Amino acid sequence: MQKLKFYCKNLLQKLFNQPIFVGLGQKIIIMTTLITAVIVGILAWVVKPNPNINTAAVQLAQTANNIRLFYQTKPGYWGLSTDNVIKNNLQASGMLKDGKLVNAFGKPVIVGQDIEGNVAMPGSRNFMITFPDLDKNECIAMAAFKLNERENLSLLQMVILNDKNSFEFNWGGKNSLPVTKTDAVKFCGRNNTIAWSFE
Repeated sequence: MQKLKFYCKNLLQKLFNQPIFVGLGQKIIIMTTLITAVIVGILAWVVKPNPNINTAAVQLAQTANNIRLFYQTKPGYWGLSTDNVIKNNLQASGMLKDGKLVNAFGKPVIVGQDIEGNVAMPGSRNFMITFPDLDKNECIAMAAFKLNERENLSLLQMVILNDKNSFEFNWGGKNSLPVTKTDAVKFCGRNNTIAWSFE
């Protein structure tokens, strides 16, 4: 950033010392153009999208798909847990770090019958993948991320727990799936947990 400032300062001095740029109006136009270019550059650098969002969403979808494929010949999801996912290598690639399941944000991932990751009981027809400890921006991005058609068909419910409340989203319910970005902004707090229930 210092180099950029130094470069801009030297460029301005050189420009203003040129005989063609003697008029005050020209100096103002040049100065305005340079300031605008610097602001646009800074905004482009600050507002760039977080690449971890897409990776985390792909990890969620791939892990859910791997679990469904593994259990498709079984009568239910009996025995499914985070440990079971790790043991059978059902997580998406890149999610296993130091023997623990983590998402692209570097935060834990919980798999099981419920948000706490309890082991799925005999006859369980659905399972949950939970992303705890999400900040507001991560929560908004993950809640509003559009899964592809195959994942949408197997998604039963999504739950957002923020600092104060819990919100359930169902197909055609009061809080309906899919969640829009506008809704996600309303429901996500400072510290959040999102859980997706798949069949």
